[in-house]
Amino acid sequence: MKNPMLWTFIWITVFVLLFFMGTVQLEGVQSAAFQMVGFGGMIFAMLYGLLITQHSEEKEREKEK
Repeated sequence: MKNPMLWTFIWITVFVLLFFMGTVQLEGVQSAAFQMVGFGGMIFAMLYGLLITQHSEEKEREKEK
């Protein structure tokens, strides 16, 4: 992946859409399942973005030394 932050943004957008689809268009167990997957995915994508950012900062620090 050449641009990991772009992929992070794309995945967050997909999971937000899943979450809202579960909230608005579905009912019952399907709604709860879509909301759980959407919310979990959003959290995962944000943590992935944080991890990638920290990793790239560490690489830059190593190059400076």
